Amino acid sequence: MAADPALVAELGAITPRPLIAGEGTVTESSADGGEPVAAAVVAAGDPQFAVLRDVIASQGAQATALRSALLTDGGTATSFAVAFPSAPAARAVVRRATLALLAGTGATTALNAELEATPGGRAVIAVMPGGGLRTMVIASRGSRLVGTVTARPGGASQDLQQMVNGVTYAWQAIPAPPVGMVDEVGISDALRLQVRAAWAAAGRTGGEVAGSMLAARVEGGVWVMADMGRAGAVDMQLFRSVGTGLFRAEGAVAIVGTCPGVPVALREAWGYVSECTPGDPGIPLPGSVPAGELPEPVRGVGMWIWYVNRSERTLQGIIDRARANGVRTVHIKSGDGTSYWSQFDRAVGPLKAAGLRVCAWQYVRGTRPEAEAAVAARAVRAGADCFLIDAEIEFERLSNRYQRVSRYMRALRARVGTAYPLGLTTFPYVDLHGAFPYSAFLNGPNGAQFTMPQVYWKAFRVSPARAVERTMRWNRIYGKPIALLGSTYMRESASTIRAFRCASQQSGVQGESWWAWQNTTRGQWPALGSPLTCRAPLSLTPTTRYPVMGMRSRGDAVRRLQALLRGQGMTLPVDGFYGATTRAAVDAYRVARALPASSGTDDALWADLLQRSGSVLTSRAG
Repeated sequence: MAADPALVAELGAITPRPLIAGEGTVTESSADGGEPVAAAVVAAGDPQFAVLRDVIASQGAQATALRSALLTDGGTATSFAVAFPSAPAARAVVRRATLALLAGTGATTALNAELEATPGGRAVIAVMPGGGLRTMVIASRGSRLVGTVTARPGGASQDLQQMVNGVTYAWQAIPAPPVGMVDEVGISDALRLQVRAAWAAAGRTGGEVAGSMLAARVEGGVWVMADMGRAGAVDMQLFRSVGTGLFRAEGAVAIVGTCPGVPVALREAWGYVSECTPGDPGIPLPGSVPAGELPEPVRGVGMWIWYVNRSERTLQGIIDRARANGVRTVHIKSGDGTSYWSQFDRAVGPLKAAGLRVCAWQYVRGTRPEAEAAVAARAVRAGADCFLIDAEIEFERLSNRYQRVSRYMRALRARVGTAYPLGLTTFPYVDLHGAFPYSAFLNGPNGAQFTMPQVYWKAFRVSPARAVERTMRWNRIYGKPIALLGSTYMRESASTIRAFRCASQQSGVQGESWWAWQNTTRGQWPALGSPLTCRAPLSLTPTTRYPVMGMRSRGDAVRRLQALLRGQGMTLPVDGFYGATTRAAVDAYRVARALPASSGTDDALWADLLQRSGSVLTSRAG
């Protein structure tokens, strides 16, 4: 396929010109497939540059432009610009070409550092036997790549700064790609010091992290992967920002071959996609992406307590009733807005000593986010095995509700950590509550690990199976493990309770709980945990696994779709309205991923977006 002439002209305009002591023969060329770079590199007489040619070709270069020159000291210099079909392909060349240069036989590294001014860039000097130098400065911006490579028989390395300047100017001339949910972050001296401080705070020593850091901003939070090993020993560690200028060490990054165990979003930002198995979502980020399984405290049967003293006469009565009816987790109210309920402190110790899991829950109003987060954290300190955020109608009426939720979640995570199990319980029908900020509670670096929709089927005047199917279809889009909260408070029959349990379990749900202890009758209790005989499949009209949305759809589900698309490089606002811009982004994504055409969202689109975002599909189809 021939290169687009406009693309060739663009690349020719931004190719940096090497700063050389004296002019030699200068050639300029451009074409598709990376061939001009290959020809010029080979003609320059340095076989090592052939590795760069192969790396560029392996990523499917669409067009290249270059300027090459002979240096007065007998060396060669080649500046190049390349267009790729995607930003991850361009980033992959930065990393792989840098490694290729350092892999030269007998080379020792004088410098291998990221460029602070150009996220995604590297500068390298490889000292060869006999004092010769191979140098490279290379940087990517979006799907465009610029760089300068030299080979010289000897001499000082002070010309590196000149090459850095040249590439920086060229990099700045490339239009900035649209801001998405994943963006590159430049490596600065300040960032290095912050990571070292986090390492020291974790009680670790060693590791200068010189030239071995990668950083990216994911949904507002900054993540850093850095080699903290001592000389000659690689020890890749993951760090997460927890405040302005502050980082926390999150743990080691497993490397399988050359593929790091991080979500695909970070792999793309750091140029590792081609090193990993296609479709592999990677290991989730701590506190950011669910593990795909419900936390242990919310598996099985749970029961919610509003008032402890109205549930049973004594705590021993709660213990006995739970044991008799298969209840393994008790969810006790610990707060309302900025007020802490001390009933949780009195109950948590004795109930846990009796072998029950005890989780806390707080009714959140959003008026004073930081103060409410402090109330939540108090229950965690008191010994809660997990924490449920009960957020309801107030959040549909608040101004700046997304910002308020972000403040609450950020403050709560800062107090309880990224690994502590937080869940959201709220309205089950996402499509009927478009103003509710589900995505702010569930997604992002501080998001809850699971969701527990309140599926009160009798109040909805539908069968349990219908209520479960609709709930699951709309809640799957957030990529979080799902537990279901059923009801006993409306005197539901034992047969419908069992029908709800069957529908839940046939949808792949690993945990059900019930509202509420004080309303549950003597006839309802045995139905909560007794053995089930379920008919399969469910007698439902076949439906889609994920929701169908199209032109003029509105609400948080649309915001979730838009955020996922932006995370994959599509240009569109995250405003909750499915208009012409969103439709164009959906269509472009379908083409890029070779998905079937459709007038709106469908199962194939949602599944592909969720997998590529690093979200984990949490249950099978009903």
